[in-house]
Amino acid sequence: MDFSFLSEIGLTQNEIKIYGAVLKLGSVPSGRIVYETGLHRSRVHEGLHRLIEKGMISFVKKGSTSFFEATSSEKVLDVLEEEKEKIDEKIKRIEPMISEMNRLRETKPTAEAYILQGIEGYKAMRRDVFKSGAKDLLLLGAIAVDDKALPTFFEKWYKERARKGIKMRVLYKAEARDRLLSASPYVDKRRFLPDEFSNPTVINIYGDRVVNVLWKGKYPLCFVMVNKDIADAYRKYFELFWKASKK
Repeated sequence: MDFSFLSEIGLTQNEIKIYGAVLKLGSVPSGRIVYETGLHRSRVHEGLHRLIEKGMISFVKKGSTSFFEATSSEKVLDVLEEEKEKIDEKIKRIEPMISEMNRLRETKPTAEAYILQGIEGYKAMRRDVFKSGAKDLLLLGAIAVDDKALPTFFEKWYKERARKGIKMRVLYKAEARDRLLSASPYVDKRRFLPDEFSNPTVINIYGDRVVNVLWKGKYPLCFVMVNKDIADAYRKYFELFWKASKK
């Protein structure tokens, strides 16, 4: 019989060998166990001592020799019950601390940040607007170049955005007024920032994301931050600029 399952109750490999030998041989002296298991005598005595403490082996003295035998196999279940009681006791002690640990964790801000590069990275960011479950998309400092770089992609993307009911407001930089694209009718509302507004990036705000997009010619670099508090703060900035901008 394979007794390896006894490791589930915390028995070591040596203890399993010893217990299996005693269970098979019946009442035996330690020397016979040494022979049967092939373990060193000191290892057998250590193992026997621990198994006796666990209540899985008992012994009787016959003259000057100790004979060892396995107790009822039901003791295996008793050991599991004892382990369960210990675990339950640990849970009771630790449980009150869990809420405090969660409170400490919640007081520390958490955020995710990553970079998307190139046209394919930019497309992934735009598709993420749909995946994020966002209800609106706000663009601050738009420069009206993305549609020129990806006309086919954006025609489909704008239609999908409208179909999903995601509202889109865009604050263009003043210099973009003369080069607005044919796709711009898909924007729900647009305004133009004051001439003095200067920022090299286009800020995208949607869901719990803030994406700063830096265009170098037709090559975009997207810096993505994922944090609801940051996104909400940027929405407030957007609303301030919206009120101060021209239609």
